[in-house]
Amino acid sequence: MDTTNVERACRGCYVDKEMSTLQEIKSAIANLSAHEKALLTAELFAMNTEPDNAALEAALERGLKDVEAARVRPIEEVKAMIPRWTSKS
Repeated sequence: MDTTNVERACRGCYVDKEMSTLQEIKSAIANLSAHEKALLTAELFAMNTEPDNAALEAALERGLKDVEAARVRPIEEVKAMIPRWTSKS
């Protein structure tokens, strides 16, 4: 895997040296801020563009069961919850 100029999950911020081992990559990730780690996580998640069909189907089934059991919230209520989920602890 070519890891030259690995993007560090923040816009315009790149690692200058080549990283060739898993340990070097782990060390670099350990030095990221919490915000940068969250961005990196989101980027890596977004890179997985091929969803696992079984996992997707299971998630949809769980969602349908929640709807059928009236375990749903209005979107306005969910939007109000998001800041509590993303606030620093």
